[in-house]
Amino acid sequence: MLLASAGALLATSDVEHPVYRFEKSSDGPRAVLSVSQPNARFLLRVRVDALGPEQVDTRESALATVHGTIASSTDTNAGAGGGPSASAGAGTDAGSGGTSPFVSVRFGESEQASDAIAALTSFNLARPLHFSGDCAKPDQGAACQAELELDFDLTSPSALKADESLSIEWSVDFEARAFKPNGGSDVTSEAPWTIEIVELSEP
Repeated sequence: MLLASAGALLATSDVEHPVYRFEKSSDGPRAVLSVSQPNARFLLRVRVDALGPEQVDTRESALATVHGTIASSTDTNAGAGGGPSASAGAGTDAGSGGTSPFVSVRFGESEQASDAIAALTSFNLARPLHFSGDCAKPDQGAACQAELELDFDLTSPSALKADESLSIEWSVDFEARAFKPNGGSDVTSEAPWTIEIVELSEP
């Protein structure tokens, strides 16, 4: 009897529980960096508007993933020319310093230090979302929301020519999941969240 019970417990522990998957995406405004404007700052605010199906909490394991591409105005102009010799080695001798213009990308909560990465042509960063407010009743009381900051900085502005710029196209994907209380199959739906993106001015 003891062996049978242990076997039954082991079997049930391997069963995957069905979940609700909540997803949301938003395109960010294009950022342009130059010698005269070497950085750009954005605030991403996520507000929970309602509980999910079966009154589940849509914040469980919430994650934000930002990804984007970086293009130089020199590369764009070279590509428009259509000649293979014009685009060959693009970015290797940009600016007066003869180095490629890297961008430092930092993504995280404003009050916490977040690891930055140096990106040349693309980037992809994921960060957890920490919500505050009245999240048990998100449609009442204090707003249930989380905030992240996205910062772009030229690591070496001298790598750009005076009339050159970097264009950054980016977007952010949000996702979360919660166990389904009454079982069934996995369900994927749009997260009942409002996404706000605000460009921050330099102090």
